[in-house]
Amino acid sequence: MSTINIFLVLVSVAVIVFLAIKSGQHKRKQDEIRRRFLEEEEAANSVRKKNIDVELYYTADLNALPKIPENDPNQIERCAARTMIRFSTPMTNLELKKRYGPAQMDIIAQYEENFSEYLKALTKWAVSLAEEDFNKNQKDALSILETVISLGGEFRDAYKLSADIYAAKNDKSGLENLLNIATENHFKDPSIRQQILDYINKKELE
Repeated sequence: MSTINIFLVLVSVAVIVFLAIKSGQHKRKQDEIRRRFLEEEEAANSVRKKNIDVELYYTADLNALPKIPENDPNQIERCAARTMIRFSTPMTNLELKKRYGPAQMDIIAQYEENFSEYLKALTKWAVSLAEEDFNKNQKDALSILETVISLGGEFRDAYKLSADIYAAKNDKSGLENLLNIATENHFKDPSIRQQILDYINKKELE
């Protein structure tokens, strides 16, 4: 066997050994991460039930909104009457179980869903106002949307309609502020945030 062939064989063996070592290290690291997670999960599942922090409960201020139309087609008042909680920053299920205990998980999920449904109802209301008469209802629609967005609503319609209204008013500072809020908000789905950012940037260029 020539010197070159021997060298190539040695290099190949070295590469194989290196990759095997790295693979083993990666597996050990993954196993350690999995072990720690399971330990944390087990510890969290044993946490006794704790009361939900009072400051997390959200009470809707309907007086701060435009006059709700008769018959309330978007069910604003009904949604506002439900018990709601709002987390200023997202928490994982593991974090929630550690803080409040697994016994509170279902009720927390329900209260969070109630809050989301309230914001969704507000968004539908604003959209219906804009569809009814965009120019006439701009002020009321934007007032509603600003409430939704300030409370962390992640709805594309809320951001897009807000951008449409700011653009129609040639309000560059409004668009810039909206862009900053969308950038800083904690979106569960990064793709939705990107769609919103792209839409606002497009409006800024028009």
